[in-house]
Amino acid sequence: MKNELIAQFPQWCNNKEHGKFNLCMSDDLDSLFSCAILNQLFGYEVKYFYDFNSIYSTEHIHKPTVCVDIAVEQGMTWDNHVVKIMPNDKVNTESANINAINGINRRNYFTKYAGSTLLQIISYYNIPIPKSREARLILLTIDSSYMGHYSKDFKDTHSRYMEQLELYDLIDTLEHETSTQAYYDVKRKFNLNGKILVNNGHLETTIDLAAMQGLFDVDLKLSEESFKKSYAFENRGRHSAIGISKPSVFSFALTGKNEFKYTTAGHKVD
Repeated sequence: MKNELIAQFPQWCNNKEHGKFNLCMSDDLDSLFSCAILNQLFGYEVKYFYDFNSIYSTEHIHKPTVCVDIAVEQGMTWDNHVVKIMPNDKVNTESANINAINGINRRNYFTKYAGSTLLQIISYYNIPIPKSREARLILLTIDSSYMGHYSKDFKDTHSRYMEQLELYDLIDTLEHETSTQAYYDVKRKFNLNGKILVNNGHLETTIDLAAMQGLFDVDLKLSEESFKKSYAFENRGRHSAIGISKPSVFSFALTGKNEFKYTTAGHKVD
């Protein structure tokens, strides 16, 4: 990642004290893979799980928590979502998110960073890109990070972000692949769009994590701890972003230029 971009990220990202923070993971591979890297680098452990309806937690020592791939309105988070409707909307200053840093909103939506949370973390901490084509394709398929390269109207914007992130090995892969078929193939092979859920207190997923072992220098696995529902939200689903002010919420993200998804404050679960 270029130094001028690194300088705009929250200061907490530089705290490398082992085990300093807990992690809150969300329900997809972008979050899981990102948590795995943060665990490997700094010993942060997943103690919370957020499925956009509820938060589940383990029994643990309470520490400051970093959310991962979750557009929370307050607190530390690694994120990639567009979190403003209008240019003057409030932004979570503790969000490590290029789109928040750049003030992306509904009016300049098509200048957004359209890559994953994972690629931001890989870039920020200067993690080496794997050599194998399949591993690189997986990295680019997570959160559809490849798509902008193959859009005539968005390719230049996509390329600028990839260059700011200094992901030159992945740029080479994008330039080498002449169609999107290879990304569809790895998506299907490993079920990369599969979700993570809590079943009888344990995390489960249909993503084929076992098949990906050995492709990356990080252990891609789910926590084996027991998780109990601790907080339930009122999930409002998708809503039109046209002619509306940003609501006061727990999490908020534009899911397109003209719509957003959010969760409101809820209640503790005993």
